[in-house]
Amino acid sequence: MPQMHLQTWMWATPIVLVVAVLAAGPVGVIATPTPWLVNEVLHRRRIRQRNDTLTSTLGPALQLMIGQLRIGRNIVGAIAEVSESVPAPLGPLLQNAVAAAHLGTPIDEELMRIAREENNNHLEIVASAIGIHNRMGGSLRDILQSVVDDIEEEDKLRRDIRSLTADGRLSAQILLAMPPVMLLFVSVMSPGYASPLINDPLGRFMTGLAILLAIAGVQWLRALSSQQSTY
Repeated sequence: MPQMHLQTWMWATPIVLVVAVLAAGPVGVIATPTPWLVNEVLHRRRIRQRNDTLTSTLGPALQLMIGQLRIGRNIVGAIAEVSESVPAPLGPLLQNAVAAAHLGTPIDEELMRIAREENNNHLEIVASAIGIHNRMGGSLRDILQSVVDDIEEEDKLRRDIRSLTADGRLSAQILLAMPPVMLLFVSVMSPGYASPLINDPLGRFMTGLAILLAIAGVQWLRALSSQQSTY
């Protein structure tokens, strides 16, 4: 996350906490974790979008590398040539890897480091394939071509899994959102109606139990979605 966004959330969280204390009711309880939840959702979405973009451009980039290897370039030269035409975020990452290789770092080790920082399994496979070639020899063009085929098959399988589990994931999101949304709606329409859920000891117990049951339900739905994807 950019530093400016991080500072914004660091300032926003105490403000919302103060508002929650002043609200002193179900609305305050709902508002307290809102900045963290929104920040977490947006952060994960950015990471997922970056990872998807990185994966979608990796296959064509590998095909270009294979073409460069066919005309006699070594792997560092091939990556350097391809990095100029590949869009972000992959292009700048490859340029960083080439710069590190020119300083003496093995290209496979630098690619592995980048893959782990980006948490991208496909790029990690590419780094492993280049490292195996450097140690064992063989045709790097054939190795990279097999990696391209594996990436395409894995992407197809991932898309199929997402399609199969879409209903389960949507159900989990709706069921998770319904209780706080209804509680917020009731609290706004009828102030004080849901106060016993916070002020009364039995109400606090029921609220905590409801939260635990909601978490267990979401985990159960995720497990069902995972089982569905195996059929």
